[in-house]
Amino acid sequence: MFDFPVAGIEIPWLLLVFTGFTVGVVGGFVGVGGGYMVTPALCVFGFPGYMASGIDLTHIAGKGVIATIRHRQLGNIDWTLAMSMIAGTMFGVELGTRVLGFFKEQGLSTVAVLTASFVLMTGLFIYTQYETRQAQRQTVKMEREGRDIGREVVASNLPSVFQAVPLMPIIRCHTARVVVSMWVIVLVGMSTGLLAGFLGVGGGFIRVPALVYLVGTSTHVAVGTDLVEIVFSGSYGAMRHAMHGNVDFLAVMFMLCGAVFGAQFGSIATAYVRGPAIRFILSYSLALAGLGAFLPLFDKLTSSTIWLIGAVAVTLTLGQMIFLCAYILSLFGFALLARRGRWVPAWAMPLLVKPGSHLATAQAPSRLVKGRVV
Repeated sequence: MFDFPVAGIEIPWLLLVFTGFTVGVVGGFVGVGGGYMVTPALCVFGFPGYMASGIDLTHIAGKGVIATIRHRQLGNIDWTLAMSMIAGTMFGVELGTRVLGFFKEQGLSTVAVLTASFVLMTGLFIYTQYETRQAQRQTVKMEREGRDIGREVVASNLPSVFQAVPLMPIIRCHTARVVVSMWVIVLVGMSTGLLAGFLGVGGGFIRVPALVYLVGTSTHVAVGTDLVEIVFSGSYGAMRHAMHGNVDFLAVMFMLCGAVFGAQFGSIATAYVRGPAIRFILSYSLALAGLGAFLPLFDKLTSSTIWLIGAVAVTLTLGQMIFLCAYILSLFGFALLARRGRWVPAWAMPLLVKPGSHLATAQAPSRLVKGRVV
């Protein structure tokens, strides 16, 4: 057990190192800070809601730097897109921090954070799961027809709508291979920054789907570009939370010890899978994190009168991280086996980059438009 004086609780320090490592793996792979998993987890461990948000956002900033460096080496970052989102992100973070401060004064920070987390996770899980399954079915069909697939297939037609917004200035994002109004990008940054400041997250769990489904980037570029945003939003949010006394830096240090290694592995693993694989992991993490937020919320609303709820919440919090890491590790292992010509399960093949393809090349996503792939 370790005493965290600022937070006023005592928990095993290895629990925070393990949390940092597992969320680092998932975050590096999916391109998110992992705060939507960590903030509810810290609440389960005993940290108050405002402290959970501050600790997580500070740890996200440090971990984001490590993952960003790796994704830059993989060619997954569109700097034009990333820099265009920063202004909106900073404004959103400031607004989100102020909103959280209001709930903190009312003594409702934990309930507000967990409720918002549950609603957002559930909605995003449903849409991401639906779209990704459509994309996977199309991938299988294309393979049977002998067509070249590449790294990405997206079954959403929303990007064509948002790319048609005529508001000036219009910017060209060369790595992402999209042309879009800067106001669309600023709005994405603003909305996700709001979530970053309020929930204590990097905002990636909604920014990655937004970049794929609204802006029209490939999943790999969305992952790398989002991590750049996480560094900025996380750093600014960490500073603002520290000013409000919401950060226990001892807890942050223990989490970063694990996150440094996990983020490296998760980032490297993205080079071996197609876009739908990343979005599948994202959708599963959203579902588990949504349930992870609901259980402590229910426990809080019932004043902890049902002891089993608290026990299940702790088990789920740790179990979801282990499950997601195991899923990512299995995909990475199957990709290595496929490259050696070994047997790989049929369900995994559509999710893996075809052996011999150029790993680091960013590709524009293929889309389904009235039954065609474009």
